[in-house]
Amino acid sequence: MKVVVITEHVSEYPDPVFLKKGEQVTLGETDDEYPHWIFATSVSGTQGWVPLQYLEQSACKTSGNMLCDYDSLELNTKSGEILTVQFELNDWYRVTRTNAEVGWVPVMTVQPVPVDAQAPAAADG
Repeated sequence: MKVVVITEHVSEYPDPVFLKKGEQVTLGETDDEYPHWIFATSVSGTQGWVPLQYLEQSACKTSGNMLCDYDSLELNTKSGEILTVQFELNDWYRVTRTNAEVGWVPVMTVQPVPVDAQAPAAADG
């Protein structure tokens, strides 16, 4: 699905966290604005928001292990920009730009491009 940016997004986290499957993290607070996200700190000290679905939490819920590779790279976007959605998770889209850059954007900052606008124009003949 293609979407168009209707509200610019500027990341509040310019240094994204990159985590690998099996990596242990320390867990902090959950996000009030975006449920199902939790603030995590890696062994190396990098920090970022992680989807709860990507974690196996310890019994005390203060640490966990990553169930898959993950990065928290948010894309800074401009109004009118077209993005391709890979998937949706917890009110965020994982998207690809036309230059192949991949990252996260809030769902509320984009809207679907009408299907007829996505089709290539017919060649004049």
